[in-house]
Amino acid sequence: MNTLVIDTSDKTARFGLFKDDNLTDKLEWKAHKELSKTFYLKLDELLGRNKLKYNDLDSIIVVCGPGSFTGLRIGIVIVNTFSYALGIETAGVIQKEKTSLSPVIPARQRSGKHPAGIQSLTDKLQREPRSIEDEKMSLEEIYNVGGRNLKKEQIIEPFYGREPNITIKKKR
Repeated sequence: MNTLVIDTSDKTARFGLFKDDNLTDKLEWKAHKELSKTFYLKLDELLGRNKLKYNDLDSIIVVCGPGSFTGLRIGIVIVNTFSYALGIETAGVIQKEKTSLSPVIPARQRSGKHPAGIQSLTDKLQREPRSIEDEKMSLEEIYNVGGRNLKKEQIIEPFYGREPNITIKKKR
């Protein structure tokens, strides 16, 4: 069984190709504002070096959020199109690490100190900031989560993780 994992949620796009539950190949590139131009080129590169065609894919798992509005839309539209055209199973995965909010730090008590244990947590967060790369799920994690939810004829929808920031057109 050939499963393609797609993550277009960040400036760096990723593909992973799994055969019989094993990651056999992967491709990662800085796509940012060139994703619509590079998506198929990179997918053809990955499939070509594994001697596969689109018809050889049995399923596709895509990161559906949170992340870049445009990146998510491009990846998800392509996956939904493949699902319909090829009649294959798909699944969407929300990267839970990205959705977890920073802990809420209670207000200081009258003594001017945080409740017991909270100060050490805030100190740790300030000493060990997490980068976006640390928050990404690995391709294997995405595959494992998505593999449990594969279905035919399902429409994957994006999850942005926040309210949309839609600007109002300026009057001239």
